[in-house]
Amino acid sequence: MTGTGTATATSLRTTGAGGTRRIPLAVFFVNLALSGNNALVAATLYRLTGSASNFALVLISNFAIAALVQLVAGQVVDRMGAGRLAVVSETFACGAIALEAVLSLRAHPATAMVGAAALVSVVQAFYRAAMFSLSPQLAAKERLASLNARINAAFQAGTLLGAPLGMLMLCFRPVFWGFAVLALSFATAAGILKSLPRKSPAVPGAGGSQDERGGLIRALCEQRGLMLHIVICSGDYVAVSMFTLIVVPLATDRFGGGTLTMALVNAALPAGVILSTLVPWGARSNGNPLTLLTASMSALLAAFLLLLPSWGLLVTLLCVAVVGFTAGCSQTLLMTALQVRTPREVLGRVGSLRLFVASALGAPTLALASYLLDSGGVRTALMYCAGVEGLYLACVLALSRRCLWGDRLFMSREAASSNAGEAAG
Repeated sequence: MTGTGTATATSLRTTGAGGTRRIPLAVFFVNLALSGNNALVAATLYRLTGSASNFALVLISNFAIAALVQLVAGQVVDRMGAGRLAVVSETFACGAIALEAVLSLRAHPATAMVGAAALVSVVQAFYRAAMFSLSPQLAAKERLASLNARINAAFQAGTLLGAPLGMLMLCFRPVFWGFAVLALSFATAAGILKSLPRKSPAVPGAGGSQDERGGLIRALCEQRGLMLHIVICSGDYVAVSMFTLIVVPLATDRFGGGTLTMALVNAALPAGVILSTLVPWGARSNGNPLTLLTASMSALLAAFLLLLPSWGLLVTLLCVAVVGFTAGCSQTLLMTALQVRTPREVLGRVGSLRLFVASALGAPTLALASYLLDSGGVRTALMYCAGVEGLYLACVLALSRRCLWGDRLFMSREAASSNAGEAAG
């Protein structure tokens, strides 16, 4: 039985070599459509109502919906299978955008469009949980970090191009055709995901409900550092998300808010993330990431601090690109180590827990960042970003001491013991 399972996994990864090249492409089309849809819904609602508050309501509700859906999404992933659920999610997303297209033709579509946008948020929550499980199923351990880096780059590239694409869709009359183009992007992503090799769900569908409920709790109890790893992974993501709030005010405050300047400063952040794919991610990044992680988090903190003075455009662009590059590196390291240490049968639930924690941390942290930006200006908000990142860096350095968690902060007990044995030998 064990031999059969090993052979199946080896076969899947062999046939999945092309799959690892297609996953980033699917992620690109998903984020192209998602970012474009956000921009198009925002502009359409503003045109219909003359107020930005309706879209603010969409964003707030999406945040809450995503957090709530994660409470069940992980178990659905582990029962249904990551590949199958990813395809179903993007198919439903295509349908939700198509619904937005139809609703945009109504005489008073604003309220209905808010509901359709919320539906997109629901299905994307399932998609994100599925993708966390899908990558380690298709990539061999030594190639997982490289795949995660490319997925991060595709995510940023799609987001970067999606927002202006959504605004360009306003040129369509009626706007129905703009939504139709975005639905086609989701459909393309679903088609790519459907072409990936399939793996059966890790948890049987029958007779295992008791074990399913206790699987995640058991994994958290057996691996003392797992929950801390999830919190650090989520917190580092939130610290960078705060910076995205500051980018446009930063360009406006220091360079007058010219269209070209704002475009360059906005593009520098995802460009830095894309450059992180050039790092030679190897076997070392799949083990204990502490050394590389502290280096990238320290560089990220330094980039935040370097942005406090008013530099020229070139230095500012360089600092923003460094923020993107180091954020891409730290997230690749944290995500890969989390996927490697997580038992296969609870990958979906651990991915959902990570997203839930990120939502729980993100809501108050981003709200405070927005308040500080409005009341204290760009420099105060940057100091807050640096403080949050510094706090997480200090936690990593303190908790990774041998008298506390040591290697177990980012590794399973077995891997940490193996490392200790090799060091002793």
